Amino acid sequence: MAKKITDENGNTYVQKKPFYKRIWFWILAIIVIAVIGGSMGGDKAKKVSSENSNKSSSKISNETFKVGDTVKADGVTLKLNKIDFNDGSSISTPDSGKTYVIVNVTITNVNKNKVSYNPLDFKLDDKGNQTALTDIVMDDKGNKITNDDLKYGDLSKGASVTGSLIGQATKDNKLKLIYTGSLFSNNEKITFNLN
Repeated sequence: MAKKITDENGNTYVQKKPFYKRIWFWILAIIVIAVIGGSMGGDKAKKVSSENSNKSSSKISNETFKVGDTVKADGVTLKLNKIDFNDGSSISTPDSGKTYVIVNVTITNVNKNKVSYNPLDFKLDDKGNQTALTDIVMDDKGNKITNDDLKYGDLSKGASVTGSLIGQATKDNKLKLIYTGSLFSNNEKITFNLN
């Protein structure tokens, strides 16, 4: 509250607080600091390692990765372990002109409290046609060709999950695995070349 001062002639003056002692100044300062901190914060995705390269971590912009690369962003790593192709069996046959594409990935929660994962967060890109990797393939005896399908769930800090995803594509086309899910808080798109 402003302080009233009366001088020797009887005139009354109001002495105002300096601006830095006013509440609006501190509210504005907190908002500005929060905006600046928010724009500077956030862990950008980085390539952690590669089986075929000894490069150190590099920032991702629109980089495309390859089999064996591990990508880290926001306390989570995603690694494309391997890719296999399968022509099917008498029980499971792919669509005409296509083959089954089997990708194996590992997701690791490096330092978040909890991370959710879902196989529907992955897409198989066949020359721009993006499809889900939800096929189930059986061999001639009626057994699944993979027993490690990536399901959905949550990872505690330090935990990891490895699983396979199966889709269909034309093997000779340029194929990509695209991750567009919610592992990373800034929803970055991670792309791996498959051939």
